[in-house]
Amino acid sequence: MFDEIINKIKSDKANWLKFRDSFTKREIPSKTILLKEGEISKHAHIIKKGCLQQWFNKNGKDITFQFFFEGQPVASIESFINNQPSLFTIESIEPSI
Repeated sequence: MFDEIINKIKSDKANWLKFRDSFTKREIPSKTILLKEGEISKHAHIIKKGCLQQWFNKNGKDITFQFFFEGQPVASIESFINNQPSLFTIESIEPSI
């Protein structure tokens, strides 16, 4: 899915020049927090390899409520779009790209 999105954007040279700096390939080790609950999200992610989870803390207990796998986008959309603190944490549970 990620490669399809990149290829579609690249097919329009004007779009690619506008957005190419928005795409960064990152290798993420296992147990890396990409966004902490309460922080404002500045990134959206597309998983090329690996697995991420979203979780929140309830009374001192971490509650995982969603997993994301290869080809899926991951973000705290409300935080990203509305510049509001995220209600959850995004973390890798295995090495990911």
